[in-house]
Parts: sequence; C-alpha cells; structure tokens
Amino acid sequence: MQPDAPFAQSKYQVRFEWGAEGLERLAPADVIVLVDALSFTTAVVAAAEHGLAVAPWPKHEPGAEEFAAGLGDGTALSAPAAFLAALATGQELPAHPGAVLVLASPNGASLARGLARREAAPSDGAEPPVVLAASLRNRTAVARRILALQEAHGRRLSVAILAAGERGGDGVRFAVEDQLAGGAVVDALVALGIDHTSPEAAVACAAFEGLRRAVGHLQSASGSGAELLQRGVGEGVAAAAQTDVTELVPELRGEVFRID
Repeated sequence: MQPDAPFAQSKYQVRFEWGAEGLERLAPADVIVLVDALSFTTAVVAAAEHGLAVAPWPKHEPGAEEFAAGLGDGTALSAPAAFLAALATGQELPAHPGAVLVLASPNGASLARGLARREAAPSDGAEPPVVLAASLRNRTAVARRILALQEAHGRRLSVAILAAGERGGDGVRFAVEDQLAGGAVVDALVALGIDHTSPEAAVACAAFEGLRRAVGHLQSASGSGAELLQRGVGEGVAAAAQTDVTELVPELRGEVFRID
C-alpha cells in the first residue's frame, strides 16, 4: 500500500491495526509492537521472565518438531496457553532457563513467524523494523524501550502496534483482550510524550483508559478467555491481566524472541 493511502495511518507516529492484513495496510514503521494477549505475546514475556527465549511457529503449519530440533539441545515445543497454565499451576516447565521454547499458535505466532521471514528476505533493501513482544505485563517497559530507541536514533520513530485478533473463516476477528493490551501500550507511550496517535490508536488507548479496572474480568469473560477455560488451560488467563510486572521486552532477532 502507498504511504499516503487512506488506511496507512502514515501521517501519525503511533498506529494501530489488526492481523497480517492490517500490517499490509499500514505504512512501513520503524518499530512493530506485536500484541496477542491470549496468549502468545503474554507467554513470550512470561517465558523471558523465566529465562527462556521463544521461537514462534504457526500452529497449523507442519514441521514444528523439525524446526524445534534444529534450534539445538534443550528446545521444547508448547502451546502458549498451555505454557501459561503450567506456570500458574506450578508444573514443571517444558524447557530450562537458557533454552529456546517453540510456541505454536494460529494468531500471534503466525504473525511473528511472518515478520521473521520478511526480515530474512527484505524486498526493498530498507532496514528491517524492530519487532517487540508486548502484553499488559510489560507495556510500560515496551514504551520505555521505544523511547530509548528513538533517543538512540536521534529522530522520531514510527510505531505500528499490531493486534493479532482471532483468525476465523472470514479473516481476523476483533479480540477484546488485544484491543485492551494494545491500547495499554499506546497509553504508556502517550505518558512518555510519544502521543501523535492515529484515530485507531487513540480509540484503543481510550478503551484501556476507560476500562483498566475491569481488564481482568473482561479478558476472562471474553470469547477467547472462555475458550481457554473450556479447553482446560484457563489458569494462565490471570497472567495476561497483570499490568507492569516486568521490565523485560523480548525482541525478535532472526527467528527467536530474545532479551539479551
């Protein structure tokens, strides 16, 4: 899409969109903030808190076991919600600190894998964007990281907040939890003075500001939260509602989200 197209949000510093289709609509950005609150990016952040790097893999794409094996010893394969449930219930984690955890999901992991492939094969020779994993757990830390990147570059950076949503037969479905978590990142950016937001980003921010006291209930009561409860992995939903509990900001480097 051309940078001046109506849905590119190119005249705004902070932008907000949904899914892979939304990424294509946005103008190129210096920083892409990926949000899949239930449960991929929350699991990426929680894994970092336990010393684990994370490699994303699309859930329905074959080859996950071979991909994990190619990453070396100690690598394990898990679903994001199952990983969070294991943390919440004190179960033994599938991988040990220092290892890579392959998280397979249909939404956030698919987006992240697509971004990794795009970075590996840039089409126009431009510098690839910095891709960060965000959740409520680290939303202020993400904003601080973006401010630090901006100061290091000596110029205003464009920021695209990409909400994963839920994929269905008719494309990407709106997801309450991603609207709130993405809006929380916008709210944290605005607090640091990075406040030239698109209407889409401003609405997401207002949603979080107006509903922040109800975030936990709204996430657990949402369609995504109810689905996880039905699948028996709902114990980790509470982790997605915890706000500003870590300073860690996983960054996609090659095929893996790392913090070092």
